[in-house]
Amino acid sequence: MRFSKAILFLFLLLVISCDEDSVTVENVEVSEIRSLTYLGDWSVQHDSVNSAEVRFELLFISTAHAETELDSLHFDTVLPDSLRFNRQWNVGGGVKLVFSVIIPDTGDNQLIEEVIDVYSKASLIRPVGLRSVYLTDRTGSEIDIDRAAVAVEPPPDVTHHLLVYYQQDSTSTLLEVIDSLVVDFRGSNVDSMYFTFIRRDLSSVISSTAGVFRRGSAPNSYICFADSSGLYTGVFRNQFQINIPYLDSQGIVSVQSRLTSAYLSSDAYYPLASSPSNYVVKIFLPDSIVSWTPLAPGGTPDEWNSEPGGIVGGLLIAIGDYSEKVIFPRYRMLTFEGAPISSLDSTAVVKIASVLRSVLDFSSVEFSFVEIINPSGTLVTSAFGGMLFSRGSLESLVNVSSWDESFVNGEIPAGSEILIEAAGGILAQSLQLDPILFDMLVSWMPLRYYATYCNDHSGLVSVRKAYLKYYLYHTENLGGNESTPLSEEYAFGDLMLVNSPLRPYIAQGKGVIVLEYLRSLRMLNRLPHLLQGFTHASSGNFWLKITSSLRLFSNTEKYDLLRALLYQPGIPQIKVNWWQQQGGIQIDMMEIQPGIPFNLDFNSCQLFYEDTVYTEVLQQSDVAGILQCNSNLQYGVVNAIDLNPEGLIPADFMYYRLDSRGIE
Repeated sequence: MRFSKAILFLFLLLVISCDEDSVTVENVEVSEIRSLTYLGDWSVQHDSVNSAEVRFELLFISTAHAETELDSLHFDTVLPDSLRFNRQWNVGGGVKLVFSVIIPDTGDNQLIEEVIDVYSKASLIRPVGLRSVYLTDRTGSEIDIDRAAVAVEPPPDVTHHLLVYYQQDSTSTLLEVIDSLVVDFRGSNVDSMYFTFIRRDLSSVISSTAGVFRRGSAPNSYICFADSSGLYTGVFRNQFQINIPYLDSQGIVSVQSRLTSAYLSSDAYYPLASSPSNYVVKIFLPDSIVSWTPLAPGGTPDEWNSEPGGIVGGLLIAIGDYSEKVIFPRYRMLTFEGAPISSLDSTAVVKIASVLRSVLDFSSVEFSFVEIINPSGTLVTSAFGGMLFSRGSLESLVNVSSWDESFVNGEIPAGSEILIEAAGGILAQSLQLDPILFDMLVSWMPLRYYATYCNDHSGLVSVRKAYLKYYLYHTENLGGNESTPLSEEYAFGDLMLVNSPLRPYIAQGKGVIVLEYLRSLRMLNRLPHLLQGFTHASSGNFWLKITSSLRLFSNTEKYDLLRALLYQPGIPQIKVNWWQQQGGIQIDMMEIQPGIPFNLDFNSCQLFYEDTVYTEVLQQSDVAGILQCNSNLQYGVVNAIDLNPEGLIPADFMYYRLDSRGIE
């Protein structure tokens, strides 16, 4: 019986819509009865067919258009009026690999049955060396829609009225903090809000006067609920005894009460919301003692108020006999009167402030380095607008010449966390900054500090490559194993990345190299405008805010490059075939990762000879798609090449040396 086109069409639609096999790897040798069909380095293995009329094809299509871009009818000059049988695999990166078997529409039922058997048994073979982590299929439009939806809902208005009592005459309780909290839900569509609150001891008091304050399911989490008028109000009180260290959630001293000084860090000694909050602070002090917070001074001494927009996180407060010194405009240092600061600490403060200014500064930034006394050991803690540091705690940042060895060995250099803390105190002032951009930028600080204060080019290259390996290694281990992906890898711009287990390695590894790469292309010259732009709520158009701040315009190479780096998951995985020919090196490159190619530019190539290394300029050869660079014959044979000699390019390279004829 003739297999009609209508029936075949319905059958193929069923195949297209239902057959979404997971990616598998089968390295079966091709025999007389098995064949391979290739698309670049991707291939499909299938049974051989003894018919010259059967054609096999591979193509990539977008997962968003799988239904519309494939049709059961196939017309061309070779096989007009033909039948097309399709098998497809989701391979990540927003694409499917489609295997098509095409035959003439002659009504040959035996051939149709044979073809159906062939494509149903076909198996996908991924490129050798392809990363196993599954790259998400989420599109740029989906990412932007999610971002716009989140940004539409305004959060409740949160105001802290803090009273801080420093009581030197008390025999037990030296420091007391009372927070009268007001949460106004009337401008929002929600009626509850999460807070973090770590109660220091049994003397802590919680008293709700309007609404309800209830413990949440996560540790140290609470939820406040509005009353019938749309308000929550409550009073929270903590007392801190003299000379007793109070620990934060990380086990670090965050509150210290002493007769000569006192300080409080930001680890929830009153309820903290994740959104920006307003502060009105009054500190009661004895004579000759002064206070500092990163807020604006109020109308009377020791009164402080937050600027419009509020602050993110908790409040740093330091109390003591301080003198103030301006380091740079909007950057200052407070030290104790009559006790000169350590010269090494002072040097480190100037160095930190200098790098913060050159890398992350924006027009509304204010930042203070405040010395504290901490008998329990060295301490550095940062929050919005400032850093508290104890004597001797910054000395590791005076000399960072050995940092490259630490990074290469997978160790965190002493002092790098201080830079991350300081950067966080700066960027917290960009109130609406995306959390992934925040992670990327603070993680970038140790590398920028090393580059500024250690004149070691090879060491800098090693550090860059260590960040890239950190990303590749951890995402490979956590992201999947051969054909069984454990976790999707999301793009920087995707809000799904925020709660992904791969977030630390993507933002803090890949993110650092992407920033280095963009900096090398002079695409971050307007970063201060971007950070200043995020100090207020946006319309939800994340991409527009970034491109307008950086002055990148559509239909330009830099615009497309940034879109690819922020909106495409993974990095380019590049297979490089190279060979020595006629006194030069011929190079053939191909991106093998699934998805839209990144199309990065390559300008130079490092050539490794027996006794020396040279970097040469890459040029287009006479053969389309083949690059070349000169090789100095007097140095002999080239043993290896490196297309990323500066460690700046966010890509994973696999090198294959061919003979002089271009054969492996």
